[in-house]
Amino acid sequence: MKRLFFPLLLAVVFLLAGCSTSVSLTYDNPSEIDMGRYRTVAVASASAFEGLHEPPSYVRAADRPAAIFSNVRSSYDRGLADEVADAATQALVDKLQQTRFFSIIPPVTADSLIRRSRAGADISQDITRYGIDAFIIPRVVSMDVNEYVSSQCEYVLDYSRPDRNGRPLRIPVYTYFLTQTVSLVYSYTVVDASTMTVYASKTFSDKREYVSEFSSSFFRAPDPIGYFRSMLDAMTTLVSWQLAPQQLTLDITLMDNKPKLKEASDAWDLVKDGAIGQASAEFKEYWQDYDHLPSGYNYALLTAVCGDIDQAISILEEIRTRYSSDEVNELYDTFLIIRDREEEARAQYEGTGDARIYSDSGDNIFSLIIGD
Repeated sequence: MKRLFFPLLLAVVFLLAGCSTSVSLTYDNPSEIDMGRYRTVAVASASAFEGLHEPPSYVRAADRPAAIFSNVRSSYDRGLADEVADAATQALVDKLQQTRFFSIIPPVTADSLIRRSRAGADISQDITRYGIDAFIIPRVVSMDVNEYVSSQCEYVLDYSRPDRNGRPLRIPVYTYFLTQTVSLVYSYTVVDASTMTVYASKTFSDKREYVSEFSSSFFRAPDPIGYFRSMLDAMTTLVSWQLAPQQLTLDITLMDNKPKLKEASDAWDLVKDGAIGQASAEFKEYWQDYDHLPSGYNYALLTAVCGDIDQAISILEEIRTRYSSDEVNELYDTFLIIRDREEEARAQYEGTGDARIYSDSGDNIFSLIIGD
């Protein structure tokens, strides 16, 4: 998981250098789970959580003043479990489609194949006909909603109604709140379609609290399905990052013109104007003619931005033989990591990565579907 956060950490490091001119380096970052051999996936419908209890008709009051709003109706019923399961299915399909890495066999087909196989049918020919490499099975493992009404009291001074001592009367003023706490545990499992064994499985959990202020007895509690959709959106975004390589962008600051080389000043203006190729050529000239460290650094950086990471590394290796520079060493180490990541991502796109299992489970697809 650490490598997912590597680009963010690098961005912080380079952007802290100040407000100098920076350029964007785009590269392919591999996914945590290598799905290169599973590009056509049948996504099953998420199974709903069956343990959601029927809520009381009215939201409970957490304190005595809030009891005056005992007629605030609960915001959901047991049908919420099915709504969340449907949302989990759609969110996963949408996020996987957005990666453009997979060919998606829709849930209606995946569910039909699973039902037929559970009934004893041989679905191997169908798997071949659809070209299915893997099944992806989402599941709402558990979910919960907790709601209550509470009050908060503040006292205000009413100068128009003094007490018997002539002091302004202290009047209690109540503010009322509905608190809704929602929790969700969500999982997905990748099953190899040829062997019907688990290839990968991951679980996510989230818990959020929402507070709504109200003053009317006709207040209607917000439907929590929106909260669950928000959690599922975040979770399935992580799923897409785990399963598909993605293109990332890293902003890196050019090295300042120190020691100053007057002839090189125009090259920075070219970068600001977006003329990266021309600026790279000028920095190359100043590096070769004047052995100017900032020009060599920037020449290597712009070479990488133009797409030639190997040449950029070679330039930095040459610079490292002449200068001892922390900035050069940092950029060199960064480029080595990026090159490794691009090579790994390329292997995922080509389906040539090393095969491995991302789960210790030996369960088959059907036990996963029914939750055993």
